[in-house]
Amino acid sequence: MKTIFLYTYCLVLAVVAFCFQACSDDKVEGAEYSLSRDGQEVTEFSFGYSEMYRLVTLSANTDWSLTSNQPWCIVSNVSGGATEGQTIRVTVEQNTTEAARTAQVTFNAGGNVRQYAVTQTAKGADTYPVGMEEDAMDWVKQVYAGINLGNTLEATGGETAWGAPLTTQAIINYIKEMGFTAIRIPCSWNQYLEADGVTVQASWMARVQEVVDYCMNADLHVMLNIHWDNGWMEDHCDASVDTEETIAGIESKVYNIWTQIATAFRDYDGRLAFAGANEPKVSNREDFYVLKRYEQAFVNAVRATGGNNTWRNLIVQGPSTNIDYTDLWMELPEDVTPGRLMVEVHHYPYNFTLNDDPETCTYFWGEPYAQYGPVDEGYQEDWTDAQFAKMKTRFVDRGIPVILGEYAVTYRTHPDPELQSVCEESEGYYTGYVTRQAKNNGMAPFLWDTAGSRLYDRNSLQIILPTVYDQLMEGAAAGQYPF
Repeated sequence: MKTIFLYTYCLVLAVVAFCFQACSDDKVEGAEYSLSRDGQEVTEFSFGYSEMYRLVTLSANTDWSLTSNQPWCIVSNVSGGATEGQTIRVTVEQNTTEAARTAQVTFNAGGNVRQYAVTQTAKGADTYPVGMEEDAMDWVKQVYAGINLGNTLEATGGETAWGAPLTTQAIINYIKEMGFTAIRIPCSWNQYLEADGVTVQASWMARVQEVVDYCMNADLHVMLNIHWDNGWMEDHCDASVDTEETIAGIESKVYNIWTQIATAFRDYDGRLAFAGANEPKVSNREDFYVLKRYEQAFVNAVRATGGNNTWRNLIVQGPSTNIDYTDLWMELPEDVTPGRLMVEVHHYPYNFTLNDDPETCTYFWGEPYAQYGPVDEGYQEDWTDAQFAKMKTRFVDRGIPVILGEYAVTYRTHPDPELQSVCEESEGYYTGYVTRQAKNNGMAPFLWDTAGSRLYDRNSLQIILPTVYDQLMEGAAAGQYPF
């Protein structure tokens, strides 16, 4: 027995020695390889608790491979040939555990090996300044129902140019009294630049701050954005038309304007969130990568101003804020702060909500109202449910909440006076249904509303369409966020 044991032991040693020699013989001599970021070699990765990523540059003068020993840590490319600089994405999924965790990424270049520790904190490991404790999920939970201050601060020609009265504290207070807990402020900036084309006029910045202060006084959560703003950014996402010079110039302008906005609002607490755009015109993946450059400039500018903006919640828009496009192509920009990014989409089934042609529009929506006239087949409750479920699966289930930044219906006068009240009931049904289902799928609902709408009157501060209002609030009460 002892002889057999010694023989086996010696055989194992021989095999190990042979394998070691074979591996040594296969190792490429003179291999040069590295991961770097901003010109500095990377030695480790650290992440916050949310889904996050880092882009690094891989260089190697020989064949290489990357592996991760944990399924929650993912590398975008696993192998390749010699390269002077390939972009690699190292991604961590949301950490839903109560403890920090560690993974290891192994970089093998021709048999030469380097290993990188990847650490991720658990939620609650960081401390935040007073007033900045809410991350994106917590911020959304405060949106019982949201509404837009539409056609006002974004109006071309001035705040009252599109029929809105000057916004007052009384108007904002009434919005709060109606039951809304959050307000989206569409805002124009480009038309208020000084002659240098870069500096926001001090008087305009002061006016925007005044309106935001009205909302803070009413204890509302606020989204402040750059709206369409004559299309200087949103109309320049066409990768096939816009030149690199044009794109780089807009990227710089985004950074400059958001630096000024963020600096002005740096000390505001976390009830204020910033949104980078409105409805950027993107209809394919190549165009989205142009938009992503603008969105990255937005995030970088805000974070660089420091103070409370280090932790401020930021909202980035899906391509054309179209749910299908967003589901297909959306990628979040890189952010140094965990858990503070949200995605924005809008929802407008056209023939019922936007089409104002009495010959082709539909006056009714929803299964209970199909008996009264034609409905737009294929764009009813089932379609809405499926659209919102896409956002839940694509983002919310990964810890990224979604803002339904706009939804509404064109309030219509039915050709048959006897059906007018039913028409209004259907408008209310739609509004309440969307509100409820948005919340059920983790999407914070913000009703699109303008001074010319018939929901409430900004001058008299009276609800005009109680049927719509009542059903909207019923939907808000029935909807429950899944987090």
